[in-house]
Amino acid sequence: MENTALNTTLFENLGKVFYAIANADRNLHENEIARLKAEIEKYWKPIFAEAPYSMAYYIWHAFERCRSNKLAADKAFEEFALYFEQEPGPFTAEIRQLILDTANAIAAAYADKNKSELILLAKLQLLLK
Repeated sequence: MENTALNTTLFENLGKVFYAIANADRNLHENEIARLKAEIEKYWKPIFAEAPYSMAYYIWHAFERCRSNKLAADKAFEEFALYFEQEPGPFTAEIRQLILDTANAIAAAYADKNKSELILLAKLQLLLK
């Protein structure tokens, strides 16, 4: 991964989009939170392992900030989309696919995907296209 991608702003925005998916139905479930933690450990942390402090943990910290601030899912998604459009450089094909895979895993973690999550997943897929 290039150094340009190793910045906290990228990971903060990833935390926002994953929060948006998990909170799309206005209910954060423990299964969704546990799934995000597992995805970070299994997929995100290894990609950014060369950083002194695994940058992947910034994803979790941003997710938690959104939760503690009770940020609306649509607002979190809008902030991610704006960042994505302004800074497309770090979003390689590998990262885009990993975002989609992680978002789908979070959405499926509790009683499979509901209508709100499906709508947001479709918007995310179109954005990352």
